[in-house]
Order: sequence, then structure tokens, then C-alpha cells
Amino acid sequence: MFSSDLSSRKTRISAHFIDAAPAEGELVTVEGWVTYYDEVEKSWKPLENAEVRVYLDGRELGETKTNSYGMYTFSFLAPYTGRHKVEVRLRKKPGYEASSKTIEFQVLKGEEKRRIGRLARNIVVLIIAAIFLLFLTLFVVRIF
Repeated sequence: MFSSDLSSRKTRISAHFIDAAPAEGELVTVEGWVTYYDEVEKSWKPLENAEVRVYLDGRELGETKTNSYGMYTFSFLAPYTGRHKVEVRLRKKPGYEASSKTIEFQVLKGEEKRRIGRLARNIVVLIIAAIFLLFLTLFVVRIF
């Protein structure tokens, strides 16, 4: 995060991915919120109608605005496989500092993502089966 003008209100911007491991060509959505520090109330408040620019590996992808809750969302197609950086920047708004946040994500090959999905599904099934067996064991022990 960076700040510029000391006479302006402090700001902060957050960012996260809906899916931090998309496959090539899948939709990637980054979302977050922008807040400013209210010196009178000593609390962070949402900054509405703020312009947020989105960059992928240093190249500008586009711009979005925050809603009345300070939330923003931006979607784009996943590039080639590998690690990538997304930077979200709050454009300087009169009376507020500019700020930014950089996050990374991994683009997978389609088959690799499907394999990971199957593995995750199998792990969840095993956990559910283990919990069921635990409850069954406790039930049988109580009966005898």
C-alpha cells in the first residue's frame, strides 16, 4: 500500500480472488473494499464511488468503482499458465490518499485443475466417512 498527500485522509484497499487458481481462459474475479480513516470517529469507513484501477503483471486491464459499501469487483480472463500479479490501485480522490494492493494467483492447466478438484472432493468424502464412523462407533459403544 502506498500513500501520498499527508493532508489527505488515510485510505486502505483490500483485494482477494473468488478463485485464486483458475484454469487458462477461465474468468478471474478480484474483489475487495476501499476504506478511509475518519479522524473524528476514530474508525475506518467505506469510501463510495471511488475509482479502482486493475493491473495484471503491470499492464492496466481496466477500471471499476466502489459501491455505497466501499466494495468493488472486477473480472477478466485468466492468461497463460503460471504465476501472475494483480495490482489494484485507488485513484487519487480529492481529500483522500491514493493506495494500492498487490496479490498473486496461479493459472493452472485445465486438466491440472480438474485433478485437484477430484482430489479435494475425495478428501471431503473421506472426512465425512470418518465422522460418520466416529458417530456410529460412539452410538454402538453407548448401546452396550
